[in-house]
Amino acid sequence: MKGIYNISTLFEKYYSEYGNYIDAAAKFVTALILFMQINGRIGGKSIFGNIFVELILALICAILPPNVMIVLAFVAALLQFASVSIASLAVGGGVLLAVLLLYFAFASRQAWAMLLTILGLFHVPCIVPISFGLMGSTMSAAGMAAGTVFYYTLLTIGKLGGASVDLAMAKQSTAEKILAELQTMIDTFLGEQEMILMLVVLLAVFAVVFLARRMAMKHAWKVAIAAGTVIYLVLMMAGYMMLHLEIGILWILIGTLISAAVAFLLEQLFFNLDYR
Repeated sequence: MKGIYNISTLFEKYYSEYGNYIDAAAKFVTALILFMQINGRIGGKSIFGNIFVELILALICAILPPNVMIVLAFVAALLQFASVSIASLAVGGGVLLAVLLLYFAFASRQAWAMLLTILGLFHVPCIVPISFGLMGSTMSAAGMAAGTVFYYTLLTIGKLGGASVDLAMAKQSTAEKILAELQTMIDTFLGEQEMILMLVVLLAVFAVVFLARRMAMKHAWKVAIAAGTVIYLVLMMAGYMMLHLEIGILWILIGTLISAAVAFLLEQLFFNLDYR
């Protein structure tokens, strides 16, 4: 306990002295990873796919508000969609534009919730709802929902954008090919069961953690973390089995353990009470 207290004290000390630099570094790293994930997931050939352009944009994001990062990510995705196909731009761009407008209308102060959800879904989904359930507000749920739809739009376009044209479609005119590709992408996106499952799971975990940590009882944060972890595991396992989706049980378990560890670290740093 004393060791954790010392770490917390050091964190507060250095953040008070170098907070601006730490924030800038965090935004730089987040932006760089985000741009690299967008370009790697879609696989287009736009100017945003150049590592030097990504570094320059990440440096710009480091000194500007996080919402600028969201706008640049939107532009990067649009250019990547356009480099893949017209249909990718129409469907993917339309969905992301709707997400962006709704985000700025209702959750413009939840940039980190949206950004970290996009990045978290690539590797450790559980960490986002637990962390924001502990430290966020009710509007964090809107940012998480926007990030989830953003991520699965990239995923869908990435899967379908580079798909080969079948023999029947090859005989069609250019306009017919575009319409057929549009219809395929729309049908695939609307039938994205995993996106619906992830939305339900993330929002359910967030709600459980958010409500539990506000309860007037000892160890509320620990109870909230434990409850959120169990809910995540149960809903993910049940959802994947009911929808007959491919499931990586080992990775879900590893991701959940990592999320719980990070959540307990957050508790020690930001809510370390001596209950004795």
